[in-house]
Amino acid sequence: MTPRPELSNAQIAALFELMKQAGDDILAVYHDQSRWETDHKADDSPVTAADLAASRRLVAGLPAILDCPVLSEEALVPYTERQGWQTYWLVDPLDGTREFLHKSDEFVINVALMHDDQPIFGMVFQPVGGTGWWGGVDVPAQQGFPGVAEIISAAAATAPVRVLGSRRSAWQGAWRDRLETAGYDVETRSVGSALKFMMLANGNAHCYPRLGPTSEWDTAAPQAILTAAGGRLVQWNGEPLRYGKASTLNPEFVAVSDPVLLTILCYQGSP
Repeated sequence: MTPRPELSNAQIAALFELMKQAGDDILAVYHDQSRWETDHKADDSPVTAADLAASRRLVAGLPAILDCPVLSEEALVPYTERQGWQTYWLVDPLDGTREFLHKSDEFVINVALMHDDQPIFGMVFQPVGGTGWWGGVDVPAQQGFPGVAEIISAAAATAPVRVLGSRRSAWQGAWRDRLETAGYDVETRSVGSALKFMMLANGNAHCYPRLGPTSEWDTAAPQAILTAAGGRLVQWNGEPLRYGKASTLNPEFVAVSDPVLLTILCYQGSP
């Protein structure tokens, strides 16, 4: 078994620069609607030239930062090959393609470093504005730019509880009943992509109940950052997410800024 890798400050800065380049690839398409031809994958999720260009950039560049395999949403590797990987990069080259297509600016790039099928480091980069977030097992949660970043921390549970979801979220459910029964008023806000996790990590929100499908590359990098900031992401039964599965689909989950909220939300093991 190989030891858990640790990224140096120089490697983190190199990763930020690579993700910025991938972000520039995305923006070149974003600002040129003549290149907006959209295909759909088997699950009917959209894929654009921007997804593919960013994926090519990251798949080619990540091994130069840390030499290990790369699994990208747009460059899938058969399970028979990747099941033996102990350390690898897990990439969503464009998280929030629907936000991209709706010109909301709320799309990001997610890159996680995985070891023993758990995210040990994550970086999220927003091409519009050029802001990054990163953190992991050995790295404090931060936002900004390498060299001028600020340490961030998740907020304690307070009233009202600020709950995030996508623009297609249903804002009712057992999770809301449990919060209100526990005495919390609930405020809701729609936010695209992994930016929801970053708002939990930097203290601007408290809860993200996810009741629809996601994949491992959607959650790995945000989970590493949120955990480093003091928050948690778990299945509705309180168990951790599992990565490195034959199917890359996640179960439904809840992410919180304060683990205290899990005692309210997860005690019955369902949303």
